[in-house]
Amino acid sequence: MGDLKQMISRKQARQFLINYHNLNDSQGYVGMAGIVAYFKQVGSIQYDPLNVVGRNADLVLQSRVKDYKPEMLQELLYTQHKLVDGFDKEMCIYLAEDFNRFNRVRIAQSESTKNTLNYRNQLGALDILDEIRECIITKGRIGSKDISIGENRESRWGHKKLSSAALDYLYNIGELCVADKIGTQKIYDFTAHVLNEKDLQIEDFKNEEEFLEWYVKRRVCSVGLLWDKRGGAWQGQFLSEKKLRERILQELVEKGEIVQLSVEDIKEPFYVAKDHIRFFDADDSKCKVKFLAPLDNLLWDREMISQLFDFDYRWEVYTPIEKRKYGYYVLPVLYGDRMIARFEPEKVRRNTPLTIKNWWWESGVTITSEMLEAIDSSIKEFANYLEVPAPVSLPI
Repeated sequence: MGDLKQMISRKQARQFLINYHNLNDSQGYVGMAGIVAYFKQVGSIQYDPLNVVGRNADLVLQSRVKDYKPEMLQELLYTQHKLVDGFDKEMCIYLAEDFNRFNRVRIAQSESTKNTLNYRNQLGALDILDEIRECIITKGRIGSKDISIGENRESRWGHKKLSSAALDYLYNIGELCVADKIGTQKIYDFTAHVLNEKDLQIEDFKNEEEFLEWYVKRRVCSVGLLWDKRGGAWQGQFLSEKKLRERILQELVEKGEIVQLSVEDIKEPFYVAKDHIRFFDADDSKCKVKFLAPLDNLLWDREMISQLFDFDYRWEVYTPIEKRKYGYYVLPVLYGDRMIARFEPEKVRRNTPLTIKNWWWESGVTITSEMLEAIDSSIKEFANYLEVPAPVSLPI
């Protein structure tokens, strides 16, 4: 990069992000080893249970890891326990070796959980924690369906059973963790019974400052190149506090842990971990087509992506039908370092060909034979990941 403080172009910023997230296959991530390698780089992937053509984490990984299958993620989470479900930006998946490092996040999250229980008039959940513990000691791993203690109520939001709220609280403070999942149902056990002893022996930080420096740098790495502007990428405990975040970012710059950059025509400063500067130099001249997840790490800050890629994206699953601009579950289409389209798939069904319901080209895209060939190849790879037949012809 030469002078690290120089201003970079938007194209350089885009290419860095493509290189960093292996969206051109330049890093050669393959199978379960590739999944772990990607987690070591970005820290967390956001979890969402909605499954149309895979859950969000599956969609993130299929675009970066060759030969990815959802069973691999299940294996790493609930058999090998190298990964764990936990709160970061929102509900996320991260490396089990980071579990103790998240102690302060869990403490802050537990206070938020108490406030929620108070708002829902369910503080009684805190009075039955010992009963929940005794139940797990006696019965072993349990899900919310396996236990019913305290009141039941009708509710659109939150837990209907007090025992479910108590389980969730014990999970939020780290005493329990998700040992398995049956569909979307969480099966809980004591964390000490689930995670590897070696991971649980990793020490927490000595003080708040040490933790904050780790956590702010980690969030920068989750995106790769990130500006200091309020938005989705800075959601979560501690990081949404602008003054605190700005102070820690400057301290990290002064210590040489991260580098501050400027991007042409954008006033906000950008940050990148010094160890990742090398991704500015990596390149793959062959353009790849990748289908991105709705909550993809690359898309955590939608305004930043709009500025860098000239691409406005909104996930419309919770938008009333009459107010949707595109569709229910729409995935962005990346070609090289440009967003060229978006499409809406039908919910995948076993032994039924992948169906693309709608396809929308971005304004100004020049469609070429090379682009169409790349799209065709990626649709076939996507169908292979889903283990369903590919469409007979291009749906565009």
